[in-house]
Amino acid sequence: MTTPAVALTGSRKVAALLIALGTEASAKVLARLPHDAVDRIALELMRMPALEADVRDAILQETYTGVFSQLGALPGGESYARTLFTEAFGEGTATEVIGRAWRSQPVAHFDFLGSADPVQVKELLAGEHPQTIALVLAHLEPRQAARILVELEPDLQVEVARRVALTEQTTPDTLAVVEDAIRRRISAVVSDVAQVGGARPLAHVLNQVGRSTERQILGSLAERDAELADEVRRFMFVFEDIAVIDDRAMQRIIRDLDTKDIAFALRTATEDVKHRFFGNMSQRAAEMLREEMSLTTGVRIKNVEEAQGRIVEVIKRLEDEDEIVISRGGADDVLV
Repeated sequence: MTTPAVALTGSRKVAALLIALGTEASAKVLARLPHDAVDRIALELMRMPALEADVRDAILQETYTGVFSQLGALPGGESYARTLFTEAFGEGTATEVIGRAWRSQPVAHFDFLGSADPVQVKELLAGEHPQTIALVLAHLEPRQAARILVELEPDLQVEVARRVALTEQTTPDTLAVVEDAIRRRISAVVSDVAQVGGARPLAHVLNQVGRSTERQILGSLAERDAELADEVRRFMFVFEDIAVIDDRAMQRIIRDLDTKDIAFALRTATEDVKHRFFGNMSQRAAEMLREEMSLTTGVRIKNVEEAQGRIVEVIKRLEDEDEIVISRGGADDVLV
């Protein structure tokens, strides 16, 4: 008959635990026990030739609960990693592994500004050349960069936006000078040559500001450089962004779309995008779309991308005509 784990006490319970742990782990435990305890446990081990599975599981669970319920957060971080790798491979190899791990991590430039208040950052950058401000914003996460951008004066906003779009690379020396000047009270890290700007990063930033701010910046930018403004607009909204459009806007968009374009476009779409279309159609329209998709086989990727582009153009037109609203997270997108 199986002996319940709760019925085991004292040395017998310890003996059961040692059997459950296996010889290698048990040997390390025994090495730390006093001799008289070892003698008692040895006797119990010889009396317990086998350990039933349910008793083993109960013993291990009880031990786990007893040990870890007394602990808070377990230690981690570089100190723990170094101790672990030193134990496993020796101090020299541990230092080498830790060093390789750190070197493999991409450096996040200006990350010390990532959680800073946008107003404080704006004050920190006050008086800096627009190129310097553009370099900083190009390195930040788009949402944070957008919050800082809207704090700038309108004329400066446009100039900084233009420079973000035009600045495509920077060198370690340039980054070192800019970061050192800004981090005097904080910190910074220098990295290799990095892609930091261009029309796409500027579009990501503008996607996070309010619609009126976006229009003002793009309008002024177009007056100075129409070609650059058009390039930025091409990145302002992409087909995959349809996944975040609300139901009312989707229903309005679908009314202006060609069913064949939708059938082509959805061939490489994500499930979220497909759901936005099918979920905002009548049952009959959805069935017709599925039938159209089943009939259009062997479609070239070029045709798919062209169809997606036509759909994006419809969305942009409807937004420009104020037929739909696509939230960009800015204050001027809040409905009152």
